[in-house]
Amino acid sequence: MAEGDPSAKPVVDSPERVPGALALLGLLVFRPIDLHYRLREAGIRSPAGRIGQLWREQAEGGRAAGAFVARMLLLLVVLSPGLTVLAGLGLRLAGVPMRGVYLVSAALCSAVGLVVALVSGLASGVLLGSLASVSMLAGLHATAGGAFGPESGGAAAVTVGLCLGIVSGLSAGSIGGLASGRGPSVRNVQVAAIATSLVPMLVWSSASSVSFAGAVAASALVAFLTCAFRLPFYALEVLAQAVAYAVERFTGKPTLRWVPVRHHNLSYLPHPFLGRHLALAVRSRPAEVLAVADACLRSPGNILVGWPWVVEALERAHAQDAAGPHA
Repeated sequence: MAEGDPSAKPVVDSPERVPGALALLGLLVFRPIDLHYRLREAGIRSPAGRIGQLWREQAEGGRAAGAFVARMLLLLVVLSPGLTVLAGLGLRLAGVPMRGVYLVSAALCSAVGLVVALVSGLASGVLLGSLASVSMLAGLHATAGGAFGPESGGAAAVTVGLCLGIVSGLSAGSIGGLASGRGPSVRNVQVAAIATSLVPMLVWSSASSVSFAGAVAASALVAFLTCAFRLPFYALEVLAQAVAYAVERFTGKPTLRWVPVRHHNLSYLPHPFLGRHLALAVRSRPAEVLAVADACLRSPGNILVGWPWVVEALERAHAQDAAGPHA
């Protein structure tokens, strides 16, 4: 059988390497590139494939593919609707005016997610369906209940646009990372953001006023770019990286396991002090430094801190150690 044959039975089949349902959701949002390689190592040929593709893998003996489908569907059809209903009840108890039945919108989002999973990809359907289910609490139920003023007012339009942009922005990076094993390019993110803002312009221009449609489109564009580039996480990443570096610099305690680049694949801005942090450990803990360098290659904003710099630093440290006794 040809090596490149996509129907070939996987050499490895390790269903125990497939994370649990909640762990899958966390990896999809924060570490989709790591998840891509983990699922490939488990024997899944198409981590971002459609349900039909994954079921074919299962029929050919791929137990890992079957475990992956089962846990993803558990997220989509059980955990996501349940969380939506509980969150809606919590908001209502907190005094937020809500309108509508949350279970109905949650069920509809799950149904749409299943359709997307069948025609586009399982991960796409789960992310879009699950995130949309929760976001509709504000974008539909609270907006219709007047929580943001008149239903056709500016605040309501901005809220609807923000919900749309957040769902699509978070999903775009995660789906792209899982599918290709690398973060989407800046250009692709920009093109997707423009497309996301055009949809509400076309939909609401005919159903409502042009000003309402424009407010939805503008807020969706801003929210998409903010979430696709993971800007809300960046302040936390800068703080975590600075603290990790300072602790190792001034106390000598190893802290490379804390660096945020190892826990988030889709940061598009560089982390300060990361290079200096690696320099502190390059001679004493080269294996840890190489692990961080590998994580840097999966982070669009930190790729230049990856292998070229580390290889050079390791060679320099080796040369210094070799020259030490003769100095």
